[in-house]
Amino acid sequence: MSLGGFVIMWILAVVGMTLFSAAWTVVSGNEFREPKRLSILMQRARGKSSGNNTNVWGWIIHFLLGIPFLGFYEVLWKLTAAPRTVVWSVVFGCALGVLGVLGWMLLFKIVGVSTQFKYRQFYVHIFFAHIVFSVTALLVYTLLL
Repeated sequence: MSLGGFVIMWILAVVGMTLFSAAWTVVSGNEFREPKRLSILMQRARGKSSGNNTNVWGWIIHFLLGIPFLGFYEVLWKLTAAPRTVVWSVVFGCALGVLGVLGWMLLFKIVGVSTQFKYRQFYVHIFFAHIVFSVTALLVYTLLL
């Protein structure tokens, strides 16, 4: 995979995941979009109630975190020599989902969130969002061949 292909796959996989999270937010009525959650955590950590700056940083951090996730995803393909199929992409997406849930658990433990926040639903959402990330990456990879 070329660097250009990796970049296209990274951006589109993060966009696919973000669209999934936006849809989950609308359906559930809970704010589960990752950039917004990151912004809220930054505001809480800094002790401020609002700020456009944190919204921008939420987006930047969300997209940048996609790079190591996609890197890990690509390493899984290389280590396992598994065929690039939807089934394997879902399996690898589950691995990414577990990492994503653990990362968010750590963030919430460090910064804290309100007691009204629906953690369990958020973790389920994050798990499935990483499967969407993984399958989107596979689709982009297939189209780039």
